Amino acid sequence: MKEEKIEQGTGGSDKFALLIKHYRKLRNFSLKDLENASGGSVSAGYIHRLESGERNSPSIKKILALTKALRIPSAVLVGTLLYELDEEERSFSLSEVLIQNNYFLGSGMLNAEKKQLLIRIVEHIDLSEWSPTSKMREMYQLSELIDDFKQAVS
Repeated sequence: MKEEKIEQGTGGSDKFALLIKHYRKLRNFSLKDLENASGGSVSAGYIHRLESGERNSPSIKKILALTKALRIPSAVLVGTLLYELDEEERSFSLSEVLIQNNYFLGSGMLNAEKKQLLIRIVEHIDLSEWSPTSKMREMYQLSELIDDFKQAVS
C-alpha cells in the first residue's frame, strides 16, 4: 500500500490537511465529490492543495463550506488553524483526547459509554506488561475488552 505524504506547512496546517483528507475519505468522497458537496464553493484543485499542505490559510467561507459538505462541526477545522498554545500545553494523553472530543467510528458518533469502553482498551494496552509470561493473559483480557466494545457499537 502506498503511503500518502503531506508536505510540511506552518502551524496547524498539517493537522488541517490531515483532517480534510481523513473526513473526505471517511465520506468516500473524491476531490470532485467534495467540490460538488460544497456547492462548488471549494474547487477540487483547491482541496488538493489544502490536503497536500501547499495551501494553508483558507478563508472562513471555504472552511464553513468544507465543514458543511463533510458534515462535521466547524470547530473541528477552525480549531486546528487557530489553536496556538505552545507544544507542552497542547499535549494530552490519548485517554484525555478520547474523553474530551466527539468523534465518529464508522458512520456513528460514539456516546460516553462507548468512549469509556474504547478508553479501557487503550489503557489496557498502555498498562500491559507484555512480557513472555504475561502476554497470553493480557491478549485474552484485551480480546474480552474488544468484544465488549464491538458488542456496544453493533
